[in-house]
Amino acid sequence: MEAQVALWIAAFSYPAVFLLLVLCGVGVPLSEELVMITGGLVVAHSGASLMTMVLAAYLGIVVGDSALYRIGRSLGPRVFSHPKMARMLTPARIELLQKMFARRGAVAVFLARFLPGLRAPAFLLAGATGLPYRRFVLADATAAWVPALGMTWLGFRFGPQVLTDVQGGLRWLLLAAVVVALGVLSVRWVRRRVAVRTTRVVQAPEGEP
Repeated sequence: MEAQVALWIAAFSYPAVFLLLVLCGVGVPLSEELVMITGGLVVAHSGASLMTMVLAAYLGIVVGDSALYRIGRSLGPRVFSHPKMARMLTPARIELLQKMFARRGAVAVFLARFLPGLRAPAFLLAGATGLPYRRFVLADATAAWVPALGMTWLGFRFGPQVLTDVQGGLRWLLLAAVVVALGVLSVRWVRRRVAVRTTRVVQAPEGEP
């Protein structure tokens, strides 16, 4: 399968990466990481555009995830009893995801993209439980940049050997990096807000007649 994926991407480049990632999103048993890393590898050997390959991967991820959301939306409550979804939506996963959505809302969509085994169930449930598509796609589109850029660049820079690292837990390292980055941005935002409020308090007496 890995050799066939490599042949498709080598032959059709950006459209192949886009289409394969859409198929991954709706449940075709392919590895997203394999597709993106291979896309980066093809760029390194062909002289194609790295950023165009990243964009193709990004759009493929978002379109595939959105298709999964739409499937959940169309099925509604029937998703819980659908025979083809039963293996994916186990009682334990449903309970965990319902708690995540109750506590974190659309943020759960962002987190689910990096949690093995929860991505597809989370996106199905997001649609089935009526999470507004605008909130879903905002969270998913924000998260999709991480694998699209990260995995494609890893394939471009290090080639096939990076697959072993991905399977060994690199996804968790990427999630940790995202969490740290969000923490830093949050701290900066809070400090900026505090600084703005302090400035207003200090300047208020000066503006009084």
